[in-house]
Amino acid sequence: MVERMKAAPEPNTTTLKIPHTLRREAHAWVRRLTSGDATVADAQALKRWCETSDAHAAAFVEARRLWKDFGPAGEAVRRRQAAQATNMQRATTFGRRAFLGGAFATAAGAAVAVVAPAGLWGAFPALAADFRTKTGEQRQLALAADVTVDLNTHTSVALRRDATANALQGVELLDGEIAVNTTRAAAQPFIVAAGPGRAEATQANFEVRNLDTRVCVTCLSGDVRVDANGRSVMLTANQQVTYGKHAMSAVMAADAATTSAWRSGVLVFRQTPLSDVVDEINRYRPGHVLVVDSKLERSRLNGRFRIDKLDTVFAQMREMLGAKVTELPGGIVLLG
Repeated sequence: MVERMKAAPEPNTTTLKIPHTLRREAHAWVRRLTSGDATVADAQALKRWCETSDAHAAAFVEARRLWKDFGPAGEAVRRRQAAQATNMQRATTFGRRAFLGGAFATAAGAAVAVVAPAGLWGAFPALAADFRTKTGEQRQLALAADVTVDLNTHTSVALRRDATANALQGVELLDGEIAVNTTRAAAQPFIVAAGPGRAEATQANFEVRNLDTRVCVTCLSGDVRVDANGRSVMLTANQQVTYGKHAMSAVMAADAATTSAWRSGVLVFRQTPLSDVVDEINRYRPGHVLVVDSKLERSRLNGRFRIDKLDTVFAQMREMLGAKVTELPGGIVLLG
């Protein structure tokens, strides 16, 4: 298998009403799992807790995202604390690949160092991921002579093999976004499992995005079959479908120039709500961008931005939206 790496270039938490008590419990779970003392039993207990209701799952998604996105902002503080505290060691409870997960920082810049097991920030199966990418990283895998897979930023995948022949059947997209190019024989489709469904193809170029329990499959060329929630659809070029835990959408037309722009090292926004723009930017850059004005959050942005120079988007926000941009230490940016 050949691998090439390059720098980059679930329930909806906005509609579900999450009780304050669940938010407190979700943050307690995150603190437990980033303490360095968590066990596999803890992970299993949290999985059961998340499955209690959609509100429980949404509360954890919200808490996980907050801790993950703020984590890089405390990296400098973490380094200073690590130099002063000899007992700051890597957690080994979850295995040999545990890693320092950064720090949680408030908008004012205060930070507390934490230790997070590898893959914790994704879904729990991500603990067993074979490949991961970090913030701003993209990676290409040549899994076979007839299959290549591109991993976008913050992506975790696990290989899936036939239990008897040990032949590669496909991958499971645990979290993030991938692009697949396959020229396999008709008898051996390449399968991408994601959430409660899967996509499979033999001769096709397609993308799968799995974020916050919502999966989107986009066919760029060829034919892709998607199965989820008891339904099966066939996608052709420039078509896409989304699905979640309970339902699958109708087949829709796909804007390939926008959805696939990341593969060329750019992000394209077309009348995109600023809240969605910020969510996407936060996947690619260290620190965290926050919109502190609800009216501004509903504004829409057009533009094409290089992933390796994403900070140029703030000038566009100032000029086109009249946004006030406040930059704080640790990569934190406030938009008001």
